[in-house]
Amino acid sequence: MKHTETQSETQYEKHYNILQNICYYFGYYRRSIPVFLWLCLAEIVFGAIQPMLSIYLPKLVVDLVVKGVTRQRMWLTLGVFGLLLLSIQVVETVSAQGKYHLYNTKRNDVLANLFLKSLRIPYRYVEEGAAKDLYWKAMGVVNRGDWSASYKMTYGAIDIIKNVISFVLYSTVLSFLSPWMMVMLLVLSMIQYAISLAKIKYMDRFREEDAELNKKMSYVFYNALGNRAAAKDVRIFGMSEWLNKEKDFLLDSSRRLEKRKGMADYRYWQLGSLLTLARDIFAYAYLLKQVFDGAVGPGEFVLYFGAITGFAGFLGSIMDSLAQLRSGTRDTNFYRAYMELPEEELHRGSRHISELEQPVSIEFCDVSFSYDNSGEKKIFDHFNLKISAGEKLALVGVNGAGKTTFVKLLCGMYDPDEGSILIGGVNRNEFPKAELFQLFSAVFQETFLLPVTVAENLTFESDYDSGRAWRALKDAGLEEKFREKGITMDTFFDKDIDENGVELSGGETQRFLLARALYKDAPVLVLDEPTAALDPIAESEIYDSYARYTGGKTAIFISHRLASTRFSNRIVLLGEGGILEEGSHQELMDLKGVYAEMFEVQSRYYARDRLEKEVF
Repeated sequence: MKHTETQSETQYEKHYNILQNICYYFGYYRRSIPVFLWLCLAEIVFGAIQPMLSIYLPKLVVDLVVKGVTRQRMWLTLGVFGLLLLSIQVVETVSAQGKYHLYNTKRNDVLANLFLKSLRIPYRYVEEGAAKDLYWKAMGVVNRGDWSASYKMTYGAIDIIKNVISFVLYSTVLSFLSPWMMVMLLVLSMIQYAISLAKIKYMDRFREEDAELNKKMSYVFYNALGNRAAAKDVRIFGMSEWLNKEKDFLLDSSRRLEKRKGMADYRYWQLGSLLTLARDIFAYAYLLKQVFDGAVGPGEFVLYFGAITGFAGFLGSIMDSLAQLRSGTRDTNFYRAYMELPEEELHRGSRHISELEQPVSIEFCDVSFSYDNSGEKKIFDHFNLKISAGEKLALVGVNGAGKTTFVKLLCGMYDPDEGSILIGGVNRNEFPKAELFQLFSAVFQETFLLPVTVAENLTFESDYDSGRAWRALKDAGLEEKFREKGITMDTFFDKDIDENGVELSGGETQRFLLARALYKDAPVLVLDEPTAALDPIAESEIYDSYARYTGGKTAIFISHRLASTRFSNRIVLLGEGGILEEGSHQELMDLKGVYAEMFEVQSRYYARDRLEKEVF
């Protein structure tokens, strides 16, 4: 589905506010780790009490000295008070550390939930540009350590509650000094709050520019300069100098952007600092006047002095927490938008594939399909094709003819805009998709080998059949080579994970994917240009291996080259949204149409006797 940028943003945009997103995270913690909330409560309560007791400690010392109490009483009083203060601080620290440990555990779970969600959404979201962008934005929300939105929302909420309580307690202390003094401090604080909000809004202007620059830097530094697969291209095509220029340009752009942000931040900091200085000078002048007038004693002077100093600090912390929450809310909305995408209904359907006779037939009945759902640019327009049970069909055509789209429709990745697809004479929508996927063993052009063990890559089962797995490797022509190299079912793929890991050649990879398909042993074998990166001779050998094990199965071989045709009962040539030609290889050659022309063009690259012997 195609969208303009504005439409894409509107389609997935969420407008949850700060409070809703705070409740979202803490609701998750309440359901998964209830003790986390108790630790947060302990941190808030004891974290708010501790600063209050801290400003009373100097007052207590001064009062004891002024009163001339005995040394023993002074040490006893200070000891009890200090022990109380230390106990509160220990409880707050333990609560904070325990909370952080649990938070990190759950942050990984949130990240896992995002990945698992990507496996449950309809396939169209996987391919759609806007939805893919949303996934990576959502991934950044929980995958930036302590810069993650989950951290900002969780810790920002706790800090702001703690600081607001401390702010209120300090305000209560200052209100005993003078109500008008309290009003003046609050007014100046609100002005400072307005300045902080103006700063946040102004700094938001850099957000899109910063994101775009980070995306480019990430591509250059990780996809180009840090990508081992790109190393050969970089050397052969002399890209080093160009990439270094791009790197220098991006770094220079980043420095200039940071300088602009820094200058803006400095201007607001200066304004806020001047306001804070004016407020403190006024407050201290008033406090000193009260001391000279005899209205405030030495102990109260120390108490009020500490309260005024802490008052400004708590206000600054509240501003920082609000900035964290605003930033975290924007990012959290990406995460929630992705998590609220509709999920594929894998188990809806009243029929079961066990009802089908094997092998199965497949029929496309008056199928129309376009990726943008507008019907203006149709890949298929009232397309009809029947594949008989057990038939081996070759689907050929130039790039863009719709071969891969055919596979996506066939396997249930997409639904037709019009028409229906029958499996064994039954509309495939009557089968649960979870069962429908079991009908197909597919090998695609894009290889998919995970950095896990051979067994896991081959079977995707924790309790697999070892004998069956080795038979699949033998039938695919890999068993002997694996045993010679000492590769076992427990050997890992990818040397980045294990220095003794397996690294296969292109042909070996295709044979391994064949082994995977053979192990699954599904009724329908689909090969979607899996050998496009190989030369036609190697491609022919791979297809020869596939053809040997398709007995009793319905098989669809798809290629823009013609190596698969000799194994097929029928050849279908796609183009212009439908079928251009169909028949056996000889029938299509006798027709002297598009297929024959494609065959002749491809045959020029090889000697005729070599071509007849090795390919056709």
